[in-house]
Amino acid sequence: MAWARREVGHDVAPASALMTPVDAVLSQSISTVAVSPLGTPEQLAAEQRAAQTANTLPVALMKFVLRAGWLATANREFASVGGPDQENLAQLDRAVDEYAMEAAFQQQLLNSMAPTVVTQVSPPHSWYGQNVPGSRILYDNPDTIYRFMGVNKTSSYVITGRFTDARPADTTFSVLTGLSGTTAAVLNGDDLEVAPDGTFTITVSGSPAAPGQKNHLQLTSDSTLIAVRNTLSDWNAQEPMSLSIQRISGPPNSLFSQLGGFAIPVIGPLVTDSPLLTALVSVIPPLPHEPRLLRGVVTAVVMALGLQMESKYIAVATTDPTTGQRREPNMLSNPSRNAEFLATQMQSAGYFQLSDQQALVVTVNPGDAGYFVVPVTNVWTVTDNYWDQQTSLNNAQAVPNPNGTYTFVISPTDPGVANWVSTGGLNQGTISIRFQDLDPGSSNLPTVSSQVVSLDRLQYVLPATTVYVTPDERQAQIDARRAGFDKRFAPYPQT
Repeated sequence: MAWARREVGHDVAPASALMTPVDAVLSQSISTVAVSPLGTPEQLAAEQRAAQTANTLPVALMKFVLRAGWLATANREFASVGGPDQENLAQLDRAVDEYAMEAAFQQQLLNSMAPTVVTQVSPPHSWYGQNVPGSRILYDNPDTIYRFMGVNKTSSYVITGRFTDARPADTTFSVLTGLSGTTAAVLNGDDLEVAPDGTFTITVSGSPAAPGQKNHLQLTSDSTLIAVRNTLSDWNAQEPMSLSIQRISGPPNSLFSQLGGFAIPVIGPLVTDSPLLTALVSVIPPLPHEPRLLRGVVTAVVMALGLQMESKYIAVATTDPTTGQRREPNMLSNPSRNAEFLATQMQSAGYFQLSDQQALVVTVNPGDAGYFVVPVTNVWTVTDNYWDQQTSLNNAQAVPNPNGTYTFVISPTDPGVANWVSTGGLNQGTISIRFQDLDPGSSNLPTVSSQVVSLDRLQYVLPATTVYVTPDERQAQIDARRAGFDKRFAPYPQT
């Protein structure tokens, strides 16, 4: 702590100074186009700080460690197919860079005494005069806007937000615990009490909900984050909600909280459960602004978790969850639940190994799921530029079969099928099909089946009702994706 205080005099301007160009841009009149609710001053300042932090020496050193660890993991997990191929090896550095950017966002969220809403797990984008690197990790969903807020049980908070007329296909508020992100509680959008004008208020504290109260999240001793997911099945019509958080009670902000003390395993819950320890750690006030080098050190510590997390998540694709044995490529399991993804959703995972003239034909019965998506990621579990490639399709974008099932063709080469999910040119990669908006009491669960065929045999295995598209129609699909994607960063179209 003493070292951190000495470093204050050698750092850049405080966060408030970073806000100056952001406020200047936001004050401009934009009357002819829509403005994304994601482009808040707090978000833009967080992006500037994260980009600075990601360029520090501690982060650069940890990137070397992650790169070596991830490569060793991939060589082990994909050993049956000769390890990662050249196309995936070429994307390793980008994946590590995005993990570092995500960790730099996480570092800012660790101070739960000064909470803010931060959008992350996002692709690279440009808006308001700044170019923001990507922060995608661990099977990011092209349909989902991910926002996070730091919390701890010693404090109480109020979350406010507003939906537009076209609400997202699925919305969840999840209380996450520790640094691994296990789900402790979930509030679904369908269970929210929303005013006629689309506004809502959620209380957050260590106390249970009052009798009859719906909009409440109860924190546990090891709660660290609230993760908010807006899932957009129709990119062009649905919009993410506006969102903000305010801490309304609790001990004063402290250096302990600023350095992420409440997120440290064992120590954080111990302090949270002890009023005496909470009072003691609250004696030392926070730094007026965190030195960049200190932020880099904390970020590097967060990045170190990537060795374990990436190994665990790659294994989701390569390991059969029922037997624990390595699964063969192009085999997708029936959906199952995983609390570290989202406790209320199900996933069907696997990995593909395809030549340019092969396709993986996947048949999905969604059961009672109100939403599902079939996305492709590289072996590092990261998506590519899905805004100008059809590397994912959800149930609102795809054409159903007459019996309510869906048939998708996953391949490097365009087969001319409307329900084509491009691999983005990859011959090897991972798949994690997500099913959301599920009735927890339903027995009509989703199922998935798959088979590999050559492109010249494709017509013999596809349903007779399969819809095919012309090159112009395919381009129209891509144009619609780009237009919907641009809305997330409006009023600035992406290049």
